[in-house]
Amino acid sequence: MAENLKITQAQQENTSDFGRAHSEKLQALARGMVSGLYMLVRSVKMYDPDNAVFEKPLTQLQDIINQIISKEGRLELVGVKDSFYLNGMLVKVDLNSIENQRYLLTELRAKDVGGFTLTKPVTLPELKNFVWIFSKEQTATAEEDGLAARKLLNMKVAKFSKLREKLSKEADKLDNPDDQKVDRKKYAMTVYARAVYFLTKYLESVRAGKPLNSSKALRIIQDFVDISYDQKTHFLGMTTMKREAEYLVYHQVNVALISIVFGSELGLTKPQLRDLGYIALFHDAGMVTIPDELSTKRGALTPDEKALIQKAPLISVRNILMEKGFTRSTLLRVVTTFEHKADFGTAVRDSRGNIQMIIPKTNLGVYAKIIAIADAYDALTSKRPYRDAYGPEVALMLMWTEMRSKFDPELLQIFMRVMAIQPVKVLSKRQQNMSLAGV
Repeated sequence: MAENLKITQAQQENTSDFGRAHSEKLQALARGMVSGLYMLVRSVKMYDPDNAVFEKPLTQLQDIINQIISKEGRLELVGVKDSFYLNGMLVKVDLNSIENQRYLLTELRAKDVGGFTLTKPVTLPELKNFVWIFSKEQTATAEEDGLAARKLLNMKVAKFSKLREKLSKEADKLDNPDDQKVDRKKYAMTVYARAVYFLTKYLESVRAGKPLNSSKALRIIQDFVDISYDQKTHFLGMTTMKREAEYLVYHQVNVALISIVFGSELGLTKPQLRDLGYIALFHDAGMVTIPDELSTKRGALTPDEKALIQKAPLISVRNILMEKGFTRSTLLRVVTTFEHKADFGTAVRDSRGNIQMIIPKTNLGVYAKIIAIADAYDALTSKRPYRDAYGPEVALMLMWTEMRSKFDPELLQIFMRVMAIQPVKVLSKRQQNMSLAGV
């Protein structure tokens, strides 16, 4: 019996629950699993699952599934629109496999099945019971407890009729856009509060020397990205909600928000915005280990104090490296966490001391340049023990004059226009062609 197999609802429309970072090893296993399922579902239209032809492909699929469970501790595969997600990660297939994937999704949904979840190693009988649902002899969809003759213990089949009802309610919301707008604003506030709560717990764990797994914040960041597309004005307005006593928490959440809005104006895709926001949310986590009296000190720092503060980015990087696995995404987080602290270039001044041009020092990544600008802006507009908060206009003026060499001048110009909350895209035709190769 399929005691550990759980079928989940066909989630064709809702992609907001998925936002996990890319993992190449997991991608390879996921592609193998989808391919194996396709072969089995296609074959069951011609042969009974008890046929010897199923022995090898069932064994191969069992091995792949159990590898994933061993690596991840669980397995959740769901079909969303035209794609599969494994444990929240989009499964990327090559062009030659797209039609096979579509076929598999169609067959699953014909039986009102959106995917399956496993928390323990799967057995061959369990897999065979699952495949039986799609056999040529089965004309009815599976009930909530599976096929009549092959009950699936601890398994719940979600009916697509329930999803239709949900979609109908969503359509009703579209007929009342004013109500929906209010709900979106409330939801934006809820997500902001969740981010503050999570980061508070995360920084407490960093201070204790046992940082939490930061990947739990990916769902929050995905919500930020989705909200920013239609609630930009209100979205940026949330960054004014600050508590001086909890500066570091609110500062990092605000930098993530500002970076996402800025990145969207630069034309970054949603996956890129998710990566950018994720990095920004933890960009200065190492500062939580700096003594309060030092981080809030009035006046100039001594050389020893400066050296101590300069170690904060190293602590942030250490926390990243302590997390499970090392992927391209991990490397990007490490590099960006270092780079956003570096000055963009050297200022060339005229005889009056005015900046004439900025000579770049190094080729910084786009994420680092965006976070550096968002970081400085939120810091300047925040009240600190040693000064009052600057207004937005004053902060931007300081960034363009005294601090200008710290930022990419072209990006800073765009940022200054973005913060005016203009109702249209702010990029010029030339700027819209700007290369994002550094991402």
